[in-house]
Amino acid sequence: MFVQYYGLVPVPLDRAETRLLGLLDGLSESADIAYRHGEEMLARIRGGESKVAKTVKLEVGAPSRRETQVTLPLSWWATGTPFLFPTMDAELVLAAMGPQLTQVTLQGTYKPPIGPVGRALDKALLHRFAEASVKDFVDRVVEGLGADG
Repeated sequence: MFVQYYGLVPVPLDRAETRLLGLLDGLSESADIAYRHGEEMLARIRGGESKVAKTVKLEVGAPSRRETQVTLPLSWWATGTPFLFPTMDAELVLAAMGPQLTQVTLQGTYKPPIGPVGRALDKALLHRFAEASVKDFVDRVVEGLGADG
């Protein structure tokens, strides 16, 4: 399933890229927090409490740069019993929108867990979990890139 979210940061692309590279160590923590926020939202939709929290593993590939864009490949999955949780392959893209504005986009695909049953649940409900996690992650990256420093 495809998922995408974006935000804007009021800094030039080169500064956003430098800051992103400085944030790489913290991206895994941001992914874990974003996953938990999505999980909490899913629990609220179901009318219960979140009880299946897992640690999220984030693998970051080598960035590629073009004149007006930087792309960072990401893989994101829950540890422990991964077949029970979605996995995602995505790209975090920084794109110049002007001399002092950079767009941050996370776009990718995720694989719902547990085969056909998971795909049916995804259509009914789980896609909201993925969307909320991606939104939270992008918002955290945007916040980090916009921080003065």
